[in-house]
This record gives sequence, C-alpha cells and structure tokens, in this order.
Amino acid sequence: MRTKQNPPKLANFILSFFLRGREGAEKLGDLEEGFLIKAEEKGIWNAKLWYWQQIILTIPICIKNSITWGLIMFKNYFKIAFRNILKQKGYSFINITGLAFGIACCIFIFMWVYDELSFDSYNENRENLYRVEQDYHFNGETFHVNSTPTDVAIDLNNSIPEVLNTCRINNGQILLGYNGIKFYESKAAAIDSTFLEMFTVDFTKGDKHTALDHPFNIIINDVIAQKYFGAENPIGKTLTINNKYDFVVTGVFTKFPHNVSVTFDVAVPFEFSKYAFKYLESGNYLYTYLQLVPGADITSLNKKLTNVVNENDSRATQDILATPLAEQHLYSYFGYGKPVGAIQYIYMFSAIAIFVLLIACINFMNLATARSANRAKEIGIRKVVGAKRKGLINQFYVESLLISVIAAIFSVIIVLLLLDQFNELTGKNISLSIFSNSYFIGGIISIILITGLISGSYPAIFLSAFKPVSVLYGSKHKGSQNTKFRKVLVVVQFSLSVFLIISTIVVYNQMLFMKSKNLGYDKDNLIYIEMRGDLLNSYQSIKNKFRNIPGVLGVSAANHPPYLITSGAAGADWDGKDSQKRVMVNVNFVDYNFCNTMGIEILEGRDFREEFPGDIVSDTDTVGGVLINEEMVKIMGVDNKSVIGARFDFFGNGKIIGVMKNFHFTTIKRQIEPLAIGLAPDELQYIIVRLESGNPREIINNIQKSWSSIVSNYPFEYKFLDEDLDSMYRSDTRMLALLEYFAILAIVIASMGLFGLASFIAEQRTKEFGVRKVLGASNYSLVTLICKEFFKLVILSNIIAWPVTYYFTQKWLDDFAYKVNIGFTIFLITGFLSLIIALITVGYQALKAANTNPVKSLKYE
Repeated sequence: MRTKQNPPKLANFILSFFLRGREGAEKLGDLEEGFLIKAEEKGIWNAKLWYWQQIILTIPICIKNSITWGLIMFKNYFKIAFRNILKQKGYSFINITGLAFGIACCIFIFMWVYDELSFDSYNENRENLYRVEQDYHFNGETFHVNSTPTDVAIDLNNSIPEVLNTCRINNGQILLGYNGIKFYESKAAAIDSTFLEMFTVDFTKGDKHTALDHPFNIIINDVIAQKYFGAENPIGKTLTINNKYDFVVTGVFTKFPHNVSVTFDVAVPFEFSKYAFKYLESGNYLYTYLQLVPGADITSLNKKLTNVVNENDSRATQDILATPLAEQHLYSYFGYGKPVGAIQYIYMFSAIAIFVLLIACINFMNLATARSANRAKEIGIRKVVGAKRKGLINQFYVESLLISVIAAIFSVIIVLLLLDQFNELTGKNISLSIFSNSYFIGGIISIILITGLISGSYPAIFLSAFKPVSVLYGSKHKGSQNTKFRKVLVVVQFSLSVFLIISTIVVYNQMLFMKSKNLGYDKDNLIYIEMRGDLLNSYQSIKNKFRNIPGVLGVSAANHPPYLITSGAAGADWDGKDSQKRVMVNVNFVDYNFCNTMGIEILEGRDFREEFPGDIVSDTDTVGGVLINEEMVKIMGVDNKSVIGARFDFFGNGKIIGVMKNFHFTTIKRQIEPLAIGLAPDELQYIIVRLESGNPREIINNIQKSWSSIVSNYPFEYKFLDEDLDSMYRSDTRMLALLEYFAILAIVIASMGLFGLASFIAEQRTKEFGVRKVLGASNYSLVTLICKEFFKLVILSNIIAWPVTYYFTQKWLDDFAYKVNIGFTIFLITGFLSLIIALITVGYQALKAANTNPVKSLKYE
C-alpha cells in the first residue's frame, strides 16, 4: 500500500494565505486532489512542480480579485457614508465643524512646534556644534553662565582631540555709514573667521573662505546690502563704523532664517572687538562654540574642558560644559536653578492640541452612539443578507474617515485664511512652503487617520454588535441604552474644557501680576540712550545740556540697561566674612544720582552725589563708595544701619555709603540677588533720563535738538524703559494669547457637541413631554428635567478637573520666583461659567422641546 503524498507545505501555506473562506477551501481541495492524481500518474516531483505552477498562476488572479472586490466594497462604503452625511445634515455639520476646528488647532500647533523643534536645522553641522557654558558653584548652589572669557577658545583649540574647530562671537551694536547714509545696526557681531567654516552661511557675493582674512573686512547680509547700496554691487565698497573705522565689504550672504539661534546682519573680524565692541581680557561676555568630531563622548569631553580651562587656577570652582546647539533655543537658561525653559511651551501646547482634538472626537462618538436607533434596522437587515461584523466595522470606519477628510479640507482652508494672523500672534514667520514639507504633510495625514480611528472606534464596535433578530423583532436599540458611556464622554469633554479654562485664568493672572508688580523703581517716563563709539567722551556735555531742558527731572548713566544687569563676580570681601564663603554678587557701574533718577529708594545712607567725588571707583588705593541692596545686607548678616561705612572690597578698596531697597534688575521670574553698584565714569554705556509726565514727546524733541548740537555725527536713538520691559515678557504674552484662543475653541467645540446631544435627547423625549404636558406639567419643569441631567455631569466634570488642574498649574508656577496664589475663587468662577455654558447650550433645546404642541407629538399614538 502506497503512502499518501501531501502537497508542499510552504506552497500550501502561501496559497492558503490568498485563498480564504468557503470558496478558498474548495479551491485548495481541488488543487490537492489534482496533486494526488499527478503524483500517482507522473511521480511526486512532477506533482510538486505542477502544484507550484498552479500557485504562481493563482496568486495574481487572487490579488486582482482582492483589489477589485476591495475597491467595489470601498465604493459601496463611501456611497453609504456620503448618503448618511447628507441625510443627517445637522449632526454632520456639528461633527464636521467641530473636527475642522479641532484639526485646524492641531495644524497650527503642529506648525508652531515644528518651527520650534527645527531651530538651527539651517546649520548643516548642527549635530556637531556645541556652545561652551559654565557652572559656578557657590556654597552648594550652582550659577549657570552661557558666555565665556576671551581666551577659552584659544585654550581649547589645540588641547582636546575631539575638538575640530572653535570660534568666538562678540555681539554688539554699531553705527554704520555709507555716502551720508547712517543707521544703527543692532545685530552686529565680531567673529573668528572659523565661524564661516563651522556654521552655514550662504554667500551670494564674495568668497567665504577669505572674506574675513583682513582685520578691516566686513560681511553683510542681502537686506543690509539693499539698504545701503541699492542695486550697486557692494563688493569692494567702503562702510564706515562709528564714524571712525573704514571697512571694505568682502562678502554678501543670505539673511539667516528666523529660526536660527546664532545670527547677525553684519560681521567683522574678531580682532576688531578691541576697537568697537565690549572687549575685556577677563570676564564672561562673549560666546564660544566648538565643532566636535561625530560621536564624541560629551561626559568625557566636559571633564577635559574643565581641566584645560581650570589648570592655571587652583581655586577654580566652575565646571565647563559643552551644550548642543540643537538644544540652545529650547533649553537655554541663565543664573541659579534650572528652569524648564521654552520647552515647557512645547509640552503645554502639544497637550492642548490633543485635548482640543479629543473633545472634537468625543462629539462624534457621542452623537454617533446617541443616534444608534436610526441605524439599528439598517444593520439588522445587512446582517440578515450576509454582512459580516468586520464589514460593518469597516463601513463605520470609512464613514468616520470620510468625515475626518472633509473636516481636514476645511481645516486647511481655515489655516490658510488665518496664517498671517497666526504669525503675527506668535511672532513667527511661517510661510506656505511648509505645506511642501514631507514631515508636515505626514503629520497632517497622521492627524486625519488618528482622528478618524479615534472618533469612529466606539461607534464601529458598538453599532456592529447589534443582533439582527432582536433588532428586527422590535427590541429597542435606543441611544438611551448607552447613556452611561455618553455620560462618561461628556464628563471627559467638560473636564478637559474646565482644565483649559482654569489654566488660562491662572496664566493670565500670572502675566498680569508680572506686568503690574512693583519693580522697586519707577519705570514710567524713563528713557535711555546707548552711547556707541566714542560718545562717552561727550557724555558730560550731553548730561549738562539735558539737565537744562524743561521737563527733564533727572539725568544719570550706567554700564547696563536699567532693567537688565547681567554682570557678576565672586570676589566681594567685607569685615566678618567667612573666608570659605563665596558669594555671587551682581555688579553695575553708574554715574551720580543714579538711584534718584531711577526712583530707587535708599533705605540707609545716600546716593552717589557730585559733592562726594571720593566715591569714584579707582585703581589706586583711594577708597571708593559702594551701594548695596537689601539682599546683600542679608548675606553679610548685619542690619541696614550698621553696614553704612563698613569696608566692602569688590571693585577695589571700598566702603558702603548706602543701602538700596531691593529692586528687580533682571526678569521677575528670578529671585532678587545680591547687587553692588559702584561709581565709575569710564564704564558708562547708557544715558538714563527721567521725564516729567504729561507731554513726553515735546521733551524728547528738545532732547534730540540738544543731542544734535553736541554730537551731530551720531543719530539720536532712544528707548522707553517700560516698552523694553514689555518686550522682555513678549513671548509669555504671546503664549497667553494662544492659550486663550485655544481654550475658547475647546469650549466652543464642547458646547457644539452638547448642543447636538441635547437636541437629540429632546427629540427622543418629545412624546414623553407631550404626555407630561397633557397631564399638567409646566414648561419650566420640562426644561429643568433635561437641564438637571446635564448639570450633574458638568458638576462632576469640575470635581474631577479641579485637583488635576491645580497640580499642573502649581507646577508651572513653581518656575517663577514671584507668583500668584491659586485661590479657590478661580475654581468657583470656572464651575459657575461651565454651568452657564451648559445652561445656554442645553436650555435652548430643552425650551424648544417644552414649547412643542402636545397634539402634534401625540397625534400618531
């Protein structure tokens, strides 16, 4: 008896993959029978060869049939989905509108996030570029600095094998002139020529490899070239810096994109820093960048950097760090602690995008399950005639994806219409070219697919599970059978909305608090003028002239802008100081009457006054006067009165002549730190003028005339201090505006869903209301009947959202040294507001149903 031969297992497996169901089983049976006949007639090897031939011939037919039937089914799904959209216009409008705004919100946030994350991608070497930063350690605390001394780059250039190249950047402002045209250029830089090798700079004219070889060469961007030379070729032309130095234009480059961290409009060789920029042999005031070999071990490198920089200083307590350029925009920070930085907004708005889209998806799910009764018989009949549950699930997913696609089309239109306003709101410069970016297109497609799958998931699973027998025999598959699930969705929806409302209120209060907080000086009616070039030589004449102008209440000067003192050192010493204690003290050099002009209160002692010329900081043994703030007094461990006249060596030998009331000399996000101020006429850079309130424009015009009479070769340019303070918090203000818009959008979408759900429930209960009215029920009682159910859900939403919101908003506030308290009032206001929104949304539909004539609702009973 011969052993039965079986077809090849691999071939059988492949064929069974393509042939499924009853028809497939029959085909497999026929082939197996044919295989046995061939094996008996021509042998096993010929039978196997024949079997593989059948496989090869059958598979293309199976693929073709699968595609054909798939397209037919998809066309059928699409047709039914489109008919349902047209049939239920009201609910389709709510779904599509909600999803359109939700997707538009996601696209806007995705555009913003993409722009933030793509910072510095313009630089081809971004992944290998690092900024040298420093951590100073003081009594267990760390003070982080992003800048470095002059010689760091020189020390590192040939000391560490992982370092391929280094460059220094010294930022400043210059007066640029050509043929009588003069402008202050605020984005000027002195750079090493190696910058052009390390960073991407696209030259349109000139040779980037030799452009900065000579000390008096200059490169400019195309905007500056147009500004000064028009249609002329700038190469070889001469530009004058600060009315004194002539530079030859050797290169024109394309203006850097807006999302580049290291940028300038005009650049000169680094050596020129000694003549026109701030240049010190010691101190941290410039930026140093490294280009590393790919794959360098940063932990090991940081140890080497620290050793090289500190090898000549046995008392050094700083760590040198190489921070990736790719992280500079989002993670950069300065000072004590380590705030979250700009990355917090990425997390915040990404979460908002998810919340808004989820609220829109919940609308879809809620309305789809609520209207399930209208689809029950359709599903029952389709199942009776042979439809499988998988096919029904596919049908509902196609419907949700179709609605998502339609909504996405409208959302793109919304984005195109509002893109300019979005750019203005966020301070971005996002162009329509982003729609050609493959990552961006992939992101939009992902949003559409995710939206369709999320919004269609529960309706597909729930509706496809209906049993045809119970449906066709009259069992009611009303939406009420799924009220628990719909209630959960409403609670989730309004919990997210409440979260956004409270978060917006907290952020708004914090921004208002920052703007209105007493800074410790009078910021109003205060202007300052930067002294560029050799203007310091004319300062005394300018000061005397300004003093005699009616409406000028005070004139002084300082080394730093009044609102931003960033210099500091750890060399302060005083009687009774612990020799092991190192304190980081901020420092500013000023002119006479600085505190009086600024409106800073002197708690003890006096301000710098001209009748005390011995206050001037000197390199000799002369004792100079020092003003310190309250924070410095606390660290010294004495009281305000006893500290007057005490020795305080910081700028040299000195004595304390006054104690200033604490004032904010940096962002109020940071704690007020110790501050010492010295009198140094040779270190002044900013003229500070206090104006009389009332008519500042006339006073400024007189100031300009006086300026021109003394220094006519320098244009008059001034800034209001309060405007600069506003610009300091501009990014926070923009983020608040975005948060407000997205929170309002989330509330509107949630209200639309609630409106649709309420209208459906009112429609389903029309006959019940008719019976109740016949039996004597009032309109008020009927409205209350519907509203009460939704009010309970909204109250529950608040109870759930409040603790979660408190946790996250409090965590956000922890990044601020001075912050508002999150009072219980905010939660009560939000709860009341959410109830009002629900009342307006649901009440309209409830009142409409209650006013229906009971005769009409009962005439078919």
